[in-house]
Amino acid sequence: MARINRSVHFLIYSSKYEEIATAINTTVNRGVTVLDGTGWYSRKPVKVISVLVRKPESSLVFSIVHSIDPEALVSIADVSGVFGSGFDKIKAK
Repeated sequence: MARINRSVHFLIYSSKYEEIATAINTTVNRGVTVLDGTGWYSRKPVKVISVLVRKPESSLVFSIVHSIDPEALVSIADVSGVFGSGFDKIKAK
């Protein structure tokens, strides 16, 4: 399914999650979700930032994360089909 409006999903692991989440929310104007997790090896609680953005916004997200925590672990995945506020409208048949 080829889409003109490509989007990406970020998962960001950082102890500076509050600062990063706030910066993404205010600078990129995207909603951010902070998830609770547990590092299985360390058995320590971790916070994981989840954010969906349009592909052209991804470099700005990377820049924000790097400026706040250059040691953050960042995973990015291309997604096809993001529907809802700020993305494509849900079309019912």
